Amino acid sequence: MLRSVGVTAVLLATAAPALAQRANENAVASAQDAFGTSVGNERVGLYFPQSARGFSPVQAGNVRINGLYFDYQTDLNSRLVSGSNVRVGLTAQGYPFPAPTGVADFTLRLPGKEAVASTVAGIGPFGGARVEVDAQVPVTGTLGIAGGVGVNREELYYGGHRRLITAAAVARWRPSDALEITPFASMLDTSSDEGQPIIFTAGAFLPPKIERRRYFGPEWAQNKSQGLNSGVLATYTTGDWTLRGGGFRSVSRQTRNFNILYLNTSRDGEADRQVIQEEGRRVASISGELRLTRQLIEGDRLHLVHLMTRGRMLDRRVGGSRRFDFGRGPIDEPLDVPQPDFVQGPQTTDEVRQFTGGLGYEGRWRGVGELSLGIQRTSYRKEVVRPSGALPVTKASPWLFNGALSIFARPGLVFYAGYSKGLEESPVAPEIATNRGEAPPAIITEQKDAGFRLKLSKSLSLVAGVFDVRKPYFALDPSREFRQLGEVRNRGIEASLAGQITPRLSLVLGAVFLDAEVSGDAVELGLIGRRPVGSIGRVITGAVNWEMPWAEGLSLDLAYESSSDRNANAANTLVIPARYILAPGARYRFDLFGKPATLRAQVPSVNKPYGFSNLGEGFYYNPPRRFQISLTTDL
Repeated sequence: MLRSVGVTAVLLATAAPALAQRANENAVASAQDAFGTSVGNERVGLYFPQSARGFSPVQAGNVRINGLYFDYQTDLNSRLVSGSNVRVGLTAQGYPFPAPTGVADFTLRLPGKEAVASTVAGIGPFGGARVEVDAQVPVTGTLGIAGGVGVNREELYYGGHRRLITAAAVARWRPSDALEITPFASMLDTSSDEGQPIIFTAGAFLPPKIERRRYFGPEWAQNKSQGLNSGVLATYTTGDWTLRGGGFRSVSRQTRNFNILYLNTSRDGEADRQVIQEEGRRVASISGELRLTRQLIEGDRLHLVHLMTRGRMLDRRVGGSRRFDFGRGPIDEPLDVPQPDFVQGPQTTDEVRQFTGGLGYEGRWRGVGELSLGIQRTSYRKEVVRPSGALPVTKASPWLFNGALSIFARPGLVFYAGYSKGLEESPVAPEIATNRGEAPPAIITEQKDAGFRLKLSKSLSLVAGVFDVRKPYFALDPSREFRQLGEVRNRGIEASLAGQITPRLSLVLGAVFLDAEVSGDAVELGLIGRRPVGSIGRVITGAVNWEMPWAEGLSLDLAYESSSDRNANAANTLVIPARYILAPGARYRFDLFGKPATLRAQVPSVNKPYGFSNLGEGFYYNPPRRFQISLTTDL
């Protein structure tokens, strides 16, 4: 029994649902905790790959595909992956080489043993439409191939629109019980993408109310981009040894990009209107990981030893933009001006070379506890060449450590504590910055956390804990240069209650209370306040799914999210007021011409809150009430 548990732990990331058979996708019913789960086109929980504990796992470079290191540069579309999980706190225990900012782990859609096709047709929100087709075909007894295509005419909440085309192909070859090889490739093409206007006010006040869902940028400011992801994963097992490896390539190309800015906006809505145009931005990365694991069984004790090496080669080409000024005018009046001539300027290039080796240990003692330890040595080199000349080369070779301990106090009750230190990517300078698009060197980060998990029933668990994450703080200074201004410490309390309350009622409930604070010379000199821009003190999220006993196949669901005031400027003199959102929905599962089908309807914000979100110190309007409906069929 213990041996099978060990093998399952090592190969956990290789398990995935079939690519097709999408009619049963349900994020609420699938979630094991409230820390962030996505399934198909749905997401539930406190966190997601772009946001966890006040930071971004994706931005920090903490992304995995089926558990293996991947340097993410462009979206992994839903043709390729079936979903993702954010691993923090106890959910990261037993996960080799965790990261301080949390790990976003994506799961490939692997072909199964049967020929199946799935179609999804949807309308909304705001009148958009999409069609998706996925299929899997067993070619031989050892080889299966899967693929899919999707087309989406998306109506955006700020009044613009865009067209998305997604495609992916995955093969799974198992020539023997010991060996599995999985190559894949995916594509995302975005066109006719009208740029989102961002509003910057002239003081410590929010923009005035205007009509939502009315696009007021120039009609010619349409972005175009392509994203490509490809790679191969392999697993070989012999006796107590398992070798896993993955090699990946991720490329993001922004053929044409516009940033629409409304600066110095007055209380009555008059602003300086500017458009920044850039072409030819490209970010490409080759990355991968090779991990050798040995498992040893000693009675009730299981020992896993990991020997790991991973690396990445990243090349970026950014800049050369031009800023066009269209004078002062109202923010809610469409910017009806002819498109100016554009000549691409010289660009900045930077390259990163990073290679890491590590040794990890996991010990599991049945009924007693678990211990995990890890040590890594990484070699990091970053070289930046601006049009004005090369910057000094940045080098670092730190030792990185992680350790975690779980104690089984009694059946169903586990206490845990952990520490991790990492070298993570820093944020990229935003579009409003004087050094827009620049990526500072990687930074040392560290995290401490502790908590407990209590199983309230066979299928319902409560997880609660505290955390403290620290890293250098990058933000805009008063001259709008994006640079390090001090250190940020995010500490807080998080809780998750998830599982089945009854066989027909599933619940996902999460809460995080966050105390984010910046320290350093910029704070002491009064250049910025002690709260980082965008920080939120409280987020509560919940979702329930109820399968109605008197109407077979019909289920109702309700999602809820509330947040406290959000800090809206560096001086800490402005906040975005607290708000909450209610999203009711329903599913009806039935047979369509003898095939499983699901009709899904949802109103993502039935209470229609009028408010704002912020991107740094820029603002944009929250989406109004909307409706969406889709039909999924397994053929």
